[in-house]
Amino acid sequence: MIFTIVIKCVEGANYQEPFMRTIEVPDDMTLGELHNTIQELTGFGNDHPFTFFIARRSRGKRTEVVEAEEWEERQNYFDKIYLWNIFPLPQNKKLYYWFDFGDDWIFQIGKRGTLKMEDSHAKYPKVIAETGTKPVQYLPFE
Repeated sequence: MIFTIVIKCVEGANYQEPFMRTIEVPDDMTLGELHNTIQELTGFGNDHPFTFFIARRSRGKRTEVVEAEEWEERQNYFDKIYLWNIFPLPQNKKLYYWFDFGDDWIFQIGKRGTLKMEDSHAKYPKVIAETGTKPVQYLPFE
């Protein structure tokens, strides 16, 4: 089955204009795979820690998707958590992806519509809508 996922940048050190991508993904995509997909969609270098959390707002009280002390242990768990484990979210809650704990890139991730059947000819993840340009991870040095 296929989820339609909307990924929207809500903040970051160099956040300047709206960035949103709507993609179709298999419901058995893991959060680790979603991390890699967001890295590809943004063009960011996969060079910083990241996490996923659930909250009403990006700066609100957070519930970590994975509770783990050691970074490596946390990363292993993301490869074991499937989107169908996350969605549907509790009422009024949103899933967030937080990348680079210094520059604080935060993306809101929402599921749109209902599950649909997989198209055997399509390659997933599949971008179906784009708004804005890719955010700039690092500003050039002068």
